[in-house]
Amino acid sequence: MSKVVLKGYKANDIEYHGHLKNGEKIQLENKFSYNVRYGKDRLCVATLDCTMQDKENPERFVVHVIVEGVFAFEDGSSKEELHVLTYKELFPYARALVSSLTAVAGIPPVILPTVDIESQSIYSINTEGLKP
Repeated sequence: MSKVVLKGYKANDIEYHGHLKNGEKIQLENKFSYNVRYGKDRLCVATLDCTMQDKENPERFVVHVIVEGVFAFEDGSSKEELHVLTYKELFPYARALVSSLTAVAGIPPVILPTVDIESQSIYSINTEGLKP
């Protein structure tokens, strides 16, 4: 078994606004967030939140997706390592969703740029024992 195995995924949220005139060009800005919650039985739930929008006027164009994946993982793996591995497994599904969504919307497919997650700072917050 590899260190992580994707058991399933789903899109929790999909938002699209495309108020563009034919041939209009825009400059996109991207925002990403990624969170992994660890449960029992060597399972974790990862949530990838991606937004691509018009840099000058977000109301004119926005694609926002939240994709959630459930993963099994091996004992002894660090949370930082699992964070990176689960991201690398889940990201292609979010990328395909955005490309498909924009293509069927009748515009040139928008492709999420890859993010080198290994070069990003990963923060770990332990919420065990905290009351809601």
